[in-house]
Amino acid sequence: MKIGVAFSFQVHRALGDTWDRSYRESLELAAEIDRLGFDSIWASEHHGEDDGYCPSPVVACAALAAAAPRCRVGQAVALAPLYGHPLRLAEDLSVVDNLSGGRLEIGLGQGYRPAEFETYGWPYARRTRAFEECLEILAMAWRGERFDFDGQIYKVKGGLLRPPPIRPGALPLWVGAAAPKARMRAVRHRAGLLVAPLIELEHLVRQIRSYDEEAERQNAGPLPHALMREVLVGDSVADAMKRHEPFLDHVYRVQYAPERTGQTYVDAATGERRPLTGDNPLYLSKDFMQARWFLGTPAEIASRMLDWLPRLRLEHFIFQARQPGMSLRQAVDSLEAIAKGVLPVIRAKLH
Repeated sequence: MKIGVAFSFQVHRALGDTWDRSYRESLELAAEIDRLGFDSIWASEHHGEDDGYCPSPVVACAALAAAAPRCRVGQAVALAPLYGHPLRLAEDLSVVDNLSGGRLEIGLGQGYRPAEFETYGWPYARRTRAFEECLEILAMAWRGERFDFDGQIYKVKGGLLRPPPIRPGALPLWVGAAAPKARMRAVRHRAGLLVAPLIELEHLVRQIRSYDEEAERQNAGPLPHALMREVLVGDSVADAMKRHEPFLDHVYRVQYAPERTGQTYVDAATGERRPLTGDNPLYLSKDFMQARWFLGTPAEIASRMLDWLPRLRLEHFIFQARQPGMSLRQAVDSLEAIAKGVLPVIRAKLH
């Protein structure tokens, strides 16, 4: 299992962040991530956000690859329908693969926020068809031969991908696929499953089992899994929550507010799954975090990860390098604590 970190490049302006400093210091942090022995770095994507959430993860990956020359780099995830034409996306990805010496992973999704599509004048209702055709065109492009494609949305006439990726064939592909139909599509394209940070660990086990069952049904063989989580270091669970509270409040009460992401929870009184709202006492409570994330001392984090991760058969475990508003010093200190107190334990048991 490879352990990596993710960047969104968001800022918390109320805490004095600026966009240029976020990018500059993120590259400095990427160099530290490389030095500390982490395996991969990932950039995510959203559009039109006040906090400057990264809109261009493929571009960011080129810079991250230069800053961290031993790490693999990838998107978690890029919103494929918003890249214009899939062959153009393939060209950008292949250039980054060449610049990085063959270290690129591709993470793609179809998007779930209507406003992002409205901004580009793109019909939200057609995003699934566009995503399907994008995956088909990428698969044809990786073959390195001229090809034609006649889809409902995209056309290719005599397309040829140059430069091709360094290694012949398809680049490693990861797809966010929470719904059953999405999992069927991801398996059909032989993609790895990439799971976002907000799904409860118990539910995550069921989702991965469902993915594996679908892979078996399609005779796809075993397909890999990647998991994104928060890893919060402190002198205790309570201290970790307190240290990260101002940063997590911005991320999960603004950017990923439950009303915006469609989160649900199981009502303890009735056993029914209900919509979760930001004013629910459960939200961002100790119980909420413990059901999803890993927090506490490095020893506590490592112990809990060893309880869960063997059940998930992961190729990548990915956590956020730096929440918006966190100082570079605090981010480095946290990563050093994880590198010294968590990585050796996990690698000794799971590698």
